[in-house]
Amino acid sequence: MRIRKPVLPSGWYPASPASIEAFIAKTRVKLQSDPAFHPNAEASVVPHAGWTFSGTIALSGLLRLQPDPETVIIFGGHLGPGNQPLMLMDDGVETPLGIMPVDISLRNLILDKIPCRADIYQDNTVEVQLPFLHYLFPDTQLIWMRLPASLESFSIGKTIAHIVAAQHKNVRVIGSTDLTHYGPNYDFTPKGNGEEAYQWVTKINDAEFIRAVLSMDKEAVLRKATEDYAACSVGAVLGTMGYCEGQNLKRPELVSYGTSRDVYASDSFVGYASIIWSLEK
Repeated sequence: MRIRKPVLPSGWYPASPASIEAFIAKTRVKLQSDPAFHPNAEASVVPHAGWTFSGTIALSGLLRLQPDPETVIIFGGHLGPGNQPLMLMDDGVETPLGIMPVDISLRNLILDKIPCRADIYQDNTVEVQLPFLHYLFPDTQLIWMRLPASLESFSIGKTIAHIVAAQHKNVRVIGSTDLTHYGPNYDFTPKGNGEEAYQWVTKINDAEFIRAVLSMDKEAVLRKATEDYAACSVGAVLGTMGYCEGQNLKRPELVSYGTSRDVYASDSFVGYASIIWSLEK
């Protein structure tokens, strides 16, 4: 078997099963104390920074997913509009919890419809989600894809929804993106620094992107990401939106929002959001 090893440097997520369990348990207790908490989602968009910065926000979406899927599809990003989709071609991935197997039969069905190159590159968008998902869904299989920043990704998501429906598979989908990367560290300071910049990111730039997702307006989502730099991996969001439209899921719901500035005060910071899609009742 070909197994992909972790490639992210130490610190992105806990290295031991006990540390992963402790992180998840702390967040789960807090979320489940909310009477509105229901694990009924079929898909979610979540952030992909290190767990210290965005792990709790990511979990707020992942814990809302319905339990016991056969397969989890993760759409990552960091690809430009002209890039071909990337697919993990290995048989499994190594996490601190062991080996998470790839759903090879579903992958082959997808590859029959969607040409992809092998994803052999270091990238955080998918890997940082794996310990969460391996812990939450220990018996699930994995599909690892990264999608380009174009409307093609919406069509790809919709095609995959039709493949999944035809196979009657029990699947959850995760799209992985962070929002506005603001400040001198990212060479993006249209509103200077300080409180004015923070208010612009949170109340305008990120907020408009989130509203576009909640409206299922794929053109606006792409435009906000590419023209206003409101998301770093918009292909993952578009793929998730396309999948949800193909599965006739209801309008999405914002579960959680925050920034890295909430954890560590800095003029350079990143926005994070968790959004879920559930079945029509």
